[in-house]
Amino acid sequence: MPIDDLLDSGLRMLITSMVDNAGLTRAKTVPAARVRTAARDGIGLSPVFALMCTDDAITTSPLVNGPVGDNRLMPDLDAAAPLGPDRTVFWAPADQLSQDHEPVGICQRSALRRQEARAVAAGLEVKLGFELEFTVFSGSREEPAVATLGPAYGVLATLELETFADDVLAALEVAGVPAEQFHPEYAQGQVEVALPPASPLQAADQSQLARLVIHRVARQHGLMVSFAPITVAGFVGNGAHIHFSATVDGESFDGLSEPARHLMAGIVRELDGLTGVLAPSVLSADRRKPSSWAGAYACWGVENREAAVRYVPGSVTGRPGSANCEIKIGDPSGNVYLSAAAVLAAAVNGLEHELTLWPGYDRDPSTYPEREQPPRLPLTVEDALVAFERSAVLRSALGDEIVEPFLAVRRHDAATLGVLSLEERVRALRWRY
Repeated sequence: MPIDDLLDSGLRMLITSMVDNAGLTRAKTVPAARVRTAARDGIGLSPVFALMCTDDAITTSPLVNGPVGDNRLMPDLDAAAPLGPDRTVFWAPADQLSQDHEPVGICQRSALRRQEARAVAAGLEVKLGFELEFTVFSGSREEPAVATLGPAYGVLATLELETFADDVLAALEVAGVPAEQFHPEYAQGQVEVALPPASPLQAADQSQLARLVIHRVARQHGLMVSFAPITVAGFVGNGAHIHFSATVDGESFDGLSEPARHLMAGIVRELDGLTGVLAPSVLSADRRKPSSWAGAYACWGVENREAAVRYVPGSVTGRPGSANCEIKIGDPSGNVYLSAAAVLAAAVNGLEHELTLWPGYDRDPSTYPEREQPPRLPLTVEDALVAFERSAVLRSALGDEIVEPFLAVRRHDAATLGVLSLEERVRALRWRY
């Protein structure tokens, strides 16, 4: 958005943010009078933000020199959007640049931009669509209560949240992210919003924007929301599913074309490492249980919600062009830019090497005889991080300057928060996301 249009809209302040290696959104805000300066010069940001952990501790990595150095947080005003119908508070995603205004290696948004360019160079037109699950609470942070008691997917829960839902949908529309669906989910107080498909960078930005809008509207209604992977011990957790589709030289995912099979094969082959990126919190493995539609097994299947990768042929009225694959392992604790970049890297690797897609599974993998079951995905966050660390495909795509600080942050979490009980971990992370 041109700066003049932004200022003429009634802007009071601009929130600009990045997502760190803990999956937390860190932000800086400028008043309207400073927007031109921020857009020209950027805003100071220490490189040590790459080492900030979920509990706000700062860990160490040989690739980040502690308190030394400075970067610029550069708002991308082309992606700026209002956070509400009054259009007084705007948000813009930010890139991390050097003092010479060059992308720095630790910038996660730049990593996604590189992988998107790689996909385009391979002849791909990729679309990603995010489905975000979150829990709505009333009460206080100290004594939260789920805002609805079901039934799952029920109209009564819908009516209980009617005014909140109406304002969320209106705010998303104003922000330029019109929701495709909004409905109660399986767990009490749980809601899912489906965002429209878009190019990878735009889709990742939309995901962050939607989360900010939902948090803001909830506060206006005296409610609280949490995007943590588990928000109530014993309840079904929150996912952040990625729908992936692509056209390759005119061929789409319809009918599982040969290029589509190569792309999906690339994703399936990297599922262990992808788990370390898409589901890296100390609650992620607790969410990813068999028979809970969370993708506990390293496999794919046609319309199989228990497979980590679900192929979706699409309704007959939407063909051609509606087919896609859904990556079910992700949750909202992941950095959305790294998650999208990692999925793209795995898919493009499958296409470049013409990988063969293994046979799919046509029912819950846990119901097969043990010897016929596909491998389980990592059972602990530590195992998921090892798989990510060892993935040559993902390390090459993201670069050591992202991978090493990411591992340092997530291993700090595992060594500190990870030793707590499930209830204590839920309390520690509930209001972080």
